[in-house]
Amino acid sequence: MNQVLRAYLAITVLAISWGTIPLIIKTSDISSISLVGIRTFIGSIFLGFILFRKERNFRELIRPGFILGPLLAIHWVTMFESIELNSVAVGIGLVFSYPIFVIFIEFARGTKPMYYQIVLILFGFFGLYLLLDISKIESLNGVLYGIISAISLAFIITIGERYSSKIGGLKVAFSQLLIAALILIKFTFDGWSWMVSNILISLFLGLILTALGLTTYWYVVKVIKPLAVSTITYLEPVTGVVLGAIILNEMLEPKQVIGFSIVLIVGVFQVYFDSKIKPASTL
Repeated sequence: MNQVLRAYLAITVLAISWGTIPLIIKTSDISSISLVGIRTFIGSIFLGFILFRKERNFRELIRPGFILGPLLAIHWVTMFESIELNSVAVGIGLVFSYPIFVIFIEFARGTKPMYYQIVLILFGFFGLYLLLDISKIESLNGVLYGIISAISLAFIITIGERYSSKIGGLKVAFSQLLIAALILIKFTFDGWSWMVSNILISLFLGLILTALGLTTYWYVVKVIKPLAVSTITYLEPVTGVVLGAIILNEMLEPKQVIGFSIVLIVGVFQVYFDSKIKPASTL
């Protein structure tokens, strides 16, 4: 298996595993902001332990940390709030409008994606739109949070790509987690008793989904472009919605099943085209 296919396999597994996050949000008796604080706190400690064993020069971490850390805090807080205020389908569906914003940012940076990539992004978003049942919107504030989360995520992936290629995914993940953890430390302490009482869930969220997840994410971004990553990560909301339907009894309508199928098809075509077509920068 070549490096590109390994990267696609990694982001697929990661997207599916991140799809469990809405269930943690919906089933936990703790504020969503405290959950974000807990995941950044545990994740930064774990990655810091690994990094400090083999790294002594941390000057190169300052800039990405102070740029990506606040963006990460904004993204996760608004995402968790959006999911908490609406259904899993609505909340996570809004957040994953972010590939559309990635397209705009890429054009603003002077990058011209290939036609097939734009078509896949838009077609995947259409599938996500079918999966997102607008009639179930319960909070306009939740909608606003979801859009803010999507925009911040678009900036994270487009800005972080350069830093990941330069200093490595582990360092990028640690630097942004550390700053995000410091920003949210007050909310982490607010949820301290919950974290201790639910240590296994906290460790799963902080170690597996956050520390390991972010490190894997930035490794993938070094290998395949942000737009391609965006296409595959549509699997995250799909997983969240399907698990929400199974565990939380959030019913799926026929059009949502169609949307689910479209997202899967888009993912398959993304891998196929990326293995057949060499990257290009002209429209």
